[in-house]
Amino acid sequence: MRPVVALAYYPLWAVAVTVAVTALRLGRNVGRGLVALCFFLAFWVTGLILLETDSTMALAEHVVPSGIIVAAGLAHAYADVAGASRRPVVLAYAASAAVALLGAVSPRLLYGPGARSPGPLFFPLSAVMALAVVAVVALLGRSVLAAQGLQQRRIAALFFGSVLATLGGGFVVGLRVLGLGDVLLGAPVLLLAILLVAYAVLSGELGRSRRVVMQGLAYAALTALLSTFGLAAFFKLLPYLSPGGGASLPWLLFVLFLAALPLDPLRLLVVEHVGRRLFDRPIGVRDLADEIARVEVRADQAERLAELGRLASAVAHEIRNPLGVIAAQAKLLERQGAKPETVASLRAQVDRARRFLDDLLRYSRPRPLEVTEVDVLSTLRLAASHVRQIVGEGAPPIEIAPEARGSIFIEADRGAFLDAATALLQNAAIALDGSAEGRIRVAVARGEDEDAGFVVVRVEDNGPGVPEEIEARLFQPFVTGRGRDAKHPGTGLGLAVAARWLERHGGALRHERAPGGGARFEARWPARAEEPAG
Repeated sequence: MRPVVALAYYPLWAVAVTVAVTALRLGRNVGRGLVALCFFLAFWVTGLILLETDSTMALAEHVVPSGIIVAAGLAHAYADVAGASRRPVVLAYAASAAVALLGAVSPRLLYGPGARSPGPLFFPLSAVMALAVVAVVALLGRSVLAAQGLQQRRIAALFFGSVLATLGGGFVVGLRVLGLGDVLLGAPVLLLAILLVAYAVLSGELGRSRRVVMQGLAYAALTALLSTFGLAAFFKLLPYLSPGGGASLPWLLFVLFLAALPLDPLRLLVVEHVGRRLFDRPIGVRDLADEIARVEVRADQAERLAELGRLASAVAHEIRNPLGVIAAQAKLLERQGAKPETVASLRAQVDRARRFLDDLLRYSRPRPLEVTEVDVLSTLRLAASHVRQIVGEGAPPIEIAPEARGSIFIEADRGAFLDAATALLQNAAIALDGSAEGRIRVAVARGEDEDAGFVVVRVEDNGPGVPEEIEARLFQPFVTGRGRDAKHPGTGLGLAVAARWLERHGGALRHERAPGGGARFEARWPARAEEPAG
């Protein structure tokens, strides 16, 4: 093998296998297709390495045709990312397996010795594979234009990765068979393809899972670095350490065992020490033990909250039953000719009690966060639509004005974002209910300076503002500026729930008085989920 071949292709093989194994071991949201694609790329690179080694060239002739399975892996990965039908994936695997089997059994049908001349089926199969690749690339291209946000970026990475893998793999081998090029031409192109696939793999991980996968890759690199120097030094010294110069197998095994015994704990010690300097929240063994202790404390606190939640649920159940009876009796009174004002007042109080129970349950029984990519602007528009339905005809205009062009996405629990946005808009709309000059403006912007890494949502109205006597306690439960006799009486839990959602995401909810009067609430949402609180 030429040294330049090892220098070019060994790193490609190592990167592809490392990404695949790390994602398989630590990833939570990585589809099987993406992991399989990494392994297929590594296998393809293995075939190219064998092709450039004289002693394995004959074996490589049977292995190289299996590179067509990379195309099936791309189709599989696309189906995972886009949620597409699995039927084309099955067909792609069947067709590529047939070509790989044909090449493994009878490579002379495809090319001559050393893959340096075309065989009788080379050109027909090349035309068929070229059409298949064009079809896959066209499908990916259309999907890129139709998708949005993270999904669009992942499909785009697969799109460009498929183009580069085709150029660096099958196209380069075709040039070699026709005597027009060398397989070394494919090394830099395949490197870019593998890096794009790695991006598609890693970007699918959100929050804590992404942090664990990234640290897993870094620890793998550190371990490889330490092992390289340690093993090199060890094998240089081995003849001097083993009695008889290593000629006796029992002595050799004895020395190897005793020398290797402290190697793993020493490696862990060094890797974890370096990891603590590189990462804010490392995932070494001792770090994980400390995290378990912290989790146990949080679990005890969570159990207490769960008890309160169960109590609130029981209370809500006991209250809902009589509320249902009261609502039914109100309907009966209406049929019997009771005053409409009396029935309307009765129903309003029932609705108020039900809203209070709903808010109480949301506050006392927080559910686990389900982090996904959230389209901020479309979700805000949905929240505004909900508020218009709640407030009714007196709802003021709600203007949603992004300060940056294009869509804005964050990694968050979509239901939590919708709840928080609805609470802020609803409070502003109720404060302006019936005001002819009332206006609500929602500004969305990517944070700068101290807010870098956040998306800031500002809800501002020109109403009377928050009463001074409750301003300091605004985000505490059961604090409200609307009395029982108000048209829309408050439960005192809406802002508390919203603030808690922000806190659990690692963000914050703030209030300040608007310059022209009214209230301004500022919700700082992390653009990328890192360590959501339980």
